[in-house]
Amino acid sequence: MDTALDFWKFAAGLGVFLLGLDFIERSLKELTGARFKRFLRDNTQKPLRAVLTGTLVTAVLQSSSVVTLMLLAFVGAGIISLQNALGVVIGANLGTTFTGWIVATLGFELNLGDSALPAVAVGGLGYVLFSSRRLKDIARFILGFGLLFLGLEYMKDSIGDLAASVDTDMLRSLGPYQLFVVGAVLTAIIQSSSASMVISLTALSAGVISLEGAAGLVIGSDLGTTGTTLLGSLGGTAPKKRVALSHFIFNLVTDAVALTLIGPLLWLIRDGIGVSSDPLTLVFFHSSFNLLGILIFFPILPSFADFLSKRFVTGERPYVNRFLEHCSPQVPAQSIDALQDEVQSMLIQVLLLNLSAFGIRDVLFRVSDEESKLPEYLREGSYQERYERLKRLEGEIVDFFLKLQNQELTPEQSKKVHDLILSVRNATNAAKDVKDIEHNLVEFHRSISDSVIAAHQSLVQYVRDIYLRLDAVLLASDQSALAEELGAITKLNIQHHDNMVHEIYLRLEKRTLSEIETSTLLNVANEIYNANRLLLASIEDLRLQEPAEAAA
Repeated sequence: MDTALDFWKFAAGLGVFLLGLDFIERSLKELTGARFKRFLRDNTQKPLRAVLTGTLVTAVLQSSSVVTLMLLAFVGAGIISLQNALGVVIGANLGTTFTGWIVATLGFELNLGDSALPAVAVGGLGYVLFSSRRLKDIARFILGFGLLFLGLEYMKDSIGDLAASVDTDMLRSLGPYQLFVVGAVLTAIIQSSSASMVISLTALSAGVISLEGAAGLVIGSDLGTTGTTLLGSLGGTAPKKRVALSHFIFNLVTDAVALTLIGPLLWLIRDGIGVSSDPLTLVFFHSSFNLLGILIFFPILPSFADFLSKRFVTGERPYVNRFLEHCSPQVPAQSIDALQDEVQSMLIQVLLLNLSAFGIRDVLFRVSDEESKLPEYLREGSYQERYERLKRLEGEIVDFFLKLQNQELTPEQSKKVHDLILSVRNATNAAKDVKDIEHNLVEFHRSISDSVIAAHQSLVQYVRDIYLRLDAVLLASDQSALAEELGAITKLNIQHHDNMVHEIYLRLEKRTLSEIETSTLLNVANEIYNANRLLLASIEDLRLQEPAEAAA
């Protein structure tokens, strides 16, 4: 019974510790996320700075996963080269050891069990009572640290009680190679190398495992962290897979070297440097073998990047456009036709993306038939991935437009090209307007308020009515009545918006909507109105064209 109690006390401690880490990560991400993104972008242009930046940012954010997500976005956008991204990856590995230093120096050298409670009290009350977003994040940060050390105290106590009541000779007899496997599996399951380090430190401090065994456990946890990255890369883009593979290879080689050098490294730390505390020796060992890995890989980063760039090339598309890729801007007539086809395809994708945000899938929409004609790479992915692909497509179209501008164009061709680029800009902004309210639409769909649900259904009907008309106009072969129809849709958009606003105010007057719900619904209605207006302008710029003169 006591053993079962110790287990649940340990499990509770681990859960509280992980919750504390999550609170710290989320609060720091909110407090400094944008600044860290700029810092990461601006300080990774050279390999050495990339390594130092990866170490520093990960040490502060205490999460290599957050750093990796930012890194993948920059690599995918071409802001950071693969070689410099590798510098951030290997630097991030060293940065993750910072948590171990905090725990070993404060959690084991000092008794923070009592001071954890005031942090939990102040942080918890502040998080609930503060209305300011910044103050709430600061309170969550304090709460996170309190929970982190409270969880650590639970784990220390439970391991100590277990060591006193159970024969631990068998555990102490396990060697580093056996515990290496345990560490790798454990970290792959709980997906936190920081938690694995804390488990190693508490077991070592209680005398449950030897220092050499704890070192093996830490090395295994280092390799186990790659499981999350590898799983996250499945079905992802080639750059994402390359970054995940680089993380795995770096950790595999570094951990193999660390396993081989456990004895010499521990001797150097204890006898050479003179570190007497076992917990400090363990975190010193953790940092030292990750630093050794950096020293091994840093000189070969160019070759390593070249090796990775040749992986996952099958089926990789350097572009997301359908018609511009094989078209030369030096032939204006052909290029303008291709550009018009590309903008038409983009508008279809915007309509499909926006309809998906509202959960509308209707056989009456002709764009649904057009969707089946799109290449698979343009149909797959989540809402966010499809939106990012649209932004990338906009960039490719603008780049093609700039090249086309350098050619000799007739006045008619020049006007048509400018109209097409305006169409692209309006279509992208329409997609952004809907993206900005997509989270509100999800909240409306999950609401338990009958009035919110009814208002949401009215919004969906508003979108459906307008998009059925836009769908017909966009894909119409006869343009004779196009201007008249666009004018009619404009009036319908105004009418629907006014009716929607009236309905929302009426529900507020009847007290079936709160003030916050009313404000949110009005904002969503306005964004829908603006998105519709932008789509109308985009279709007008695309379809109301005089035929361009062929280039000589």
